[in-house]
Amino acid sequence: MELDIISYRDLLNPENRSAAKSLENALLYKGIVGIRDVPEFEKKSRAYISAARQFSALEDSIKQKYAPNREAGDTEGYELGAERFKDPNGIWQTDDKKASFYAFVPDDLRNKWPKEVDLRTPYLILGEVIFNTGKVLLNFIGLNSTAGLKHEHLIGYGRMLHYHKESDASNRNENWCGAHVDHGVFTGVVPAYYFRDGKEVDEPKEAGLFIKATSNNDFEKICASDKSILLFQVGEFGQLLLHDAVKATKHVVKKAKGNIERFAFALFYSAHNDVTVHSRSILIEDARYSENMFSDGSINYQKWEKASFEQYRAK
Repeated sequence: MELDIISYRDLLNPENRSAAKSLENALLYKGIVGIRDVPEFEKKSRAYISAARQFSALEDSIKQKYAPNREAGDTEGYELGAERFKDPNGIWQTDDKKASFYAFVPDDLRNKWPKEVDLRTPYLILGEVIFNTGKVLLNFIGLNSTAGLKHEHLIGYGRMLHYHKESDASNRNENWCGAHVDHGVFTGVVPAYYFRDGKEVDEPKEAGLFIKATSNNDFEKICASDKSILLFQVGEFGQLLLHDAVKATKHVVKKAKGNIERFAFALFYSAHNDVTVHSRSILIEDARYSENMFSDGSINYQKWEKASFEQYRAK
């Protein structure tokens, strides 16, 4: 699938209707858009990738020291194989080769940063670049106070992603990350970096980010080899807030063959728990909405997020 790309400089002018139209069309009909000319984006991405690889190379016993206490409701820190999604046959598959490190962006006292590697500095620098760039896009499509979403109350939640190389030929799960849509408002995504035996390689043809455009029934590969392009996708709560004016992006990450690992970063935009919507979206038919809505037919972000975590958390 050809990626629609818009210059960040064009988005700095709120009166630029051409840029606004291009952005709206990309997010409505494809569900994804690329932004170029974000100052020093690639430089900051590569600094983060270097730190992420250093952390991922630590012994498992060290990384597990930074695991979240799920029983206490924590999510910050390191996890491996924590999510599950249905495959094309409707069978739940755990993303057993996907490791994550979660942290709030900007920094927060709840974050638990490793002491062995400085992951914190490049993680937060990159995260804030994405967070601030995405707010500009959100204004262009009306996901702001006019939709009941005050940007000063938006929550940025980062996710370091390390997709381990597949060494088990009997593994039934063909994906690094199963097909799903993000439950939040919006998602910023860094183009992925691939490594074989410690050396950076091009993205294999069979691997990478595939999305199902809103106008298509098939997953198509997003060609994102240009590391200077920042990607954005729509989340389900964004779709709820805009009553289907934009559509949440269904996506999957397919595995590479041949001893290759993948590193990436995602920044999720979450609404404040109290943000409430009485939506006209088709998503109101989803059980997460219909079973958790208030008596007037509305739902708040806290209820929506809790139901989403319960559905996709690996047991």
